Amino acid sequence: MKKIRIYSMFKFGLITILVLSMLAACSKAETPGTNTPAQNPGTSSTAPEQTDGTADGGMTNLEGYPITKEPITMKAVVSYSALRPEMDTTEVWKYIAEKTNINVEVEVLKDSEKVDLMFASNDYPDILFAVGINANQMTSAVEGDQFVEMKPLIEQYAPTWNRFMEENKLVYNGSLASNGKLYGLPFIDFAPFVRNLRDQWIMMDSWLNELQIPIPKTTEEFKNALIAIKENAGKGSIPSDVIPYYFMFDRYVGGQFDIYGSFGVYITHGDYLYVDNGVVKDQSTNPAIKEPLKYLRELYSAGVIPPEVFTDDFNTYAAKISSLPPVVGSYHSYENRQPELGTSMGPLDSGNGQKPLIRSQAYVAGPANAAIITKNNKYPVATARLLEAIASDIELGMTISRGIQGVTWDFDSEGKAYQLFWEESPDKMTEHSGQLGLHNSIVALRDQDFYENKWKELTYDVKNNRAWAYENVYKDVVMPNDMVLVEGALDADDVSMMKQYQADLTNYRKAMFADFITGKQDIDAQWDAYVKQMNNLGLEKFVGLKQKGYDVIAK
Repeated sequence: MKKIRIYSMFKFGLITILVLSMLAACSKAETPGTNTPAQNPGTSSTAPEQTDGTADGGMTNLEGYPITKEPITMKAVVSYSALRPEMDTTEVWKYIAEKTNINVEVEVLKDSEKVDLMFASNDYPDILFAVGINANQMTSAVEGDQFVEMKPLIEQYAPTWNRFMEENKLVYNGSLASNGKLYGLPFIDFAPFVRNLRDQWIMMDSWLNELQIPIPKTTEEFKNALIAIKENAGKGSIPSDVIPYYFMFDRYVGGQFDIYGSFGVYITHGDYLYVDNGVVKDQSTNPAIKEPLKYLRELYSAGVIPPEVFTDDFNTYAAKISSLPPVVGSYHSYENRQPELGTSMGPLDSGNGQKPLIRSQAYVAGPANAAIITKNNKYPVATARLLEAIASDIELGMTISRGIQGVTWDFDSEGKAYQLFWEESPDKMTEHSGQLGLHNSIVALRDQDFYENKWKELTYDVKNNRAWAYENVYKDVVMPNDMVLVEGALDADDVSMMKQYQADLTNYRKAMFADFITGKQDIDAQWDAYVKQMNNLGLEKFVGLKQKGYDVIAK
């Protein structure tokens, strides 16, 4: 409230009326378009409810639609996705505005530097969607009182979210900041074929059919199939520039980890970690990993793995594995990018007596902070009600996650939602890019109840679809795993140390494993020196910090 300078004397009664009037005006919520918030959500998680069944200074209805009595605007940011390049202009936002009165203006952040700058400057919009916030950024923002605590909000205004969090303690604990409080809601998708399986292992069986080669079941058969594809480049439908086997070296998505699993070396996390009966174990120095590394060396020496696996970024990788006609013989991907030409292949028997297993997801949920309300948000209750609608209103939730009804999804005669197409159809994704939802770039709650009572999965019977692949190829060979992201359970000092160890260990391991695979260094001759240096770089302490965080979350 601006200071008032009184240049002349008024009668006492007039002054009293003036002061009381101004105080009353300050107690009311600001109308949309002004800059002074009705409260400071950073220190109070909810705006006081009004006696007329509203909140946020009278702007937000506590029940039904629209969520706000008048149209309001909220600013949000989201990280760029090559699969959904029009997240800021998609028709989804028009639907949300018409139904809720909330107009969400979205800025797409195309690189991590913009995210870092936002946290360094504390220049936040009203809502942060999944921007890849790290533990240090979260801790700094929370200590600076930049975010609104979420638990009091969902207890009062988002009962579906509150019930889910109370029933799923692993998710709840994994979503907490280092101060033990909840500031963000996660992306949840508990479809068994989503939750349990990481990447499918795709093999271009249309090429194998031309070569009269069956789908490989052993590592030796896989090697021979790749060599046959290479030797027949330019013949039939196999292109002259064929890439027999392609992956993103050491990347969590698209990485070569299922080769390791075929030899019985189980890795579910990009840090080469695995949880065995509650114990976090490192596999990067497990002598058993030498065998699959030597196998990869054989494949590289045979010319069926290109050098680009060590350097290509995800956009390049996605473009190559999605190419029609195909140019890649075998790859790892969440979706089968050419379901009519390629098929899902299970883990391969190496013949060493170990059970071959495929990689599982390294976390029970998606991004833990897929929706954060910042202190600049003038309407925290309206935002909480929007997040509740995403969880409880299947039409709104499907629209904001998947896209426009009748385009990417629809209802059947029983009122259950079903998918019309998704990422396995890159041509349709491109054709309808302006009508797509944000998928795992925004908060969602598709739990067991959703899949049991609200969703009709049509793809279990569609050969080479992910659901079909899970039921028919992977269901019984997925690694057991309860590895979770633990950064939120550690304090800032622990996180800082863990990140330093992680960076040093990752850089050294990747360089050495790349040299082992390409033959620049002999794995047997250099193994002891490699293990010694990993220990010198803090491997034991790194695993200890991961264990410490895991113990907090899994309690």
